[in-house]
Amino acid sequence: RGLWPVRTSEVPALFAVMLYAYSPADILPVMKSDMRDPSQLSSALWYSHFGVGFIYVSLSAAGYFGWGRRVEGNVLESMCDHPGCPGTIPVNLQPGAKWSVGYILSFAVISNLMVTIPVVMYCVFRVLESQYSQLQKSLVTNSIMRLTAILGAVSVAVFVPFFVQVLAVLSTALLISQQIFIPVALTYTLKRKGASIRCAVPEVCLLLLGVCVFVVGMAGALRNLREAIEKGSG
Repeated sequence: RGLWPVRTSEVPALFAVMLYAYSPADILPVMKSDMRDPSQLSSALWYSHFGVGFIYVSLSAAGYFGWGRRVEGNVLESMCDHPGCPGTIPVNLQPGAKWSVGYILSFAVISNLMVTIPVVMYCVFRVLESQYSQLQKSLVTNSIMRLTAILGAVSVAVFVPFFVQVLAVLSTALLISQQIFIPVALTYTLKRKGASIRCAVPEVCLLLLGVCVFVVGMAGALRNLREAIEKGSG
């Protein structure tokens, strides 16, 4: 079944996508300003990242060690009885029935997205609310605006061709700079100006990680996008 990736260069690109999807660094200033007790932000980040990391590492490990390289990008597409799901089995065999645990996992994924997407869209909501006073006065109007914005974002993901491959390119190019390069540069700048900031080994390791993900990940992301386009047009 093979447990190692076919291309190790794909790992940095996948890491960039995960960083894009689950890193809250770009909305932290806004969230901190709205917190009742901003001093609790550090604890909230530790607990939330530990919880999310544990859940996703556990589920990813289960799918990877269960199906190896044959696991689908959406693990639900692999969770079928013998002989397997449509598209993952020979043409002459009939696909099996979905596992009941697959439906449970589907519900868990949807529940997670219902929590994650509003957090990711938080800055968008705040910008719109600051521009239109009606959104601040009416709870119903505000709720409709938020729901419409979320549905619009989901529609882009559903209808844009090769969305995952395009997202990998954008994540590698934009988010690595935003989430790694710029924070490290600001840390060293503040340190040089006399701020009492500890910056040494962690920042160096983070910078090396960013360079690796940017160089290797971008090459892998562009290759995957080219292959997807060629496969779609072929």
